[in-house]
Amino acid sequence: MNRTNPFDEIEQFFGRTPFGGDRAWGRDLRTTDIDVAEYDDEFVVMADLPGYDREDIDVRAAEGRLTITAERDAEREDGEHDDADRRYLRRERRHESITRSVDLPGPVADEDASATYRHGVLTVTLPKVADDADDDHRIDVA
Repeated sequence: MNRTNPFDEIEQFFGRTPFGGDRAWGRDLRTTDIDVAEYDDEFVVMADLPGYDREDIDVRAAEGRLTITAERDAEREDGEHDDADRRYLRRERRHESITRSVDLPGPVADEDASATYRHGVLTVTLPKVADDADDDHRIDVA
């Protein structure tokens, strides 16, 4: 009688990423690491988004919450790949989407917020205000 170990199937499913790299256990690949810093007159949120283009990133602030969304399509080709006669041996495509929301520690002036994206790091600067603003405001990434 040949018994299969259910943990082998789990390891095969979770143990490797679609492109053959090892996946770190306990790390959600659909989110990103962030830092939130508070200064006298502003909050600064930094998010690691390596490999994304500026146009792929959407940043929004509303009701004391900052939401960062990034989407991209990735393609990888290994080995031989003659596209004319369809002889490629391996070709993979995937769509990646990352979303991260964070509650801000205090009220901010959404309309005066700014964001920059350099070397795979998104930095969002949100000036503090005394009163709450209720409407959603899109923040352009420079």
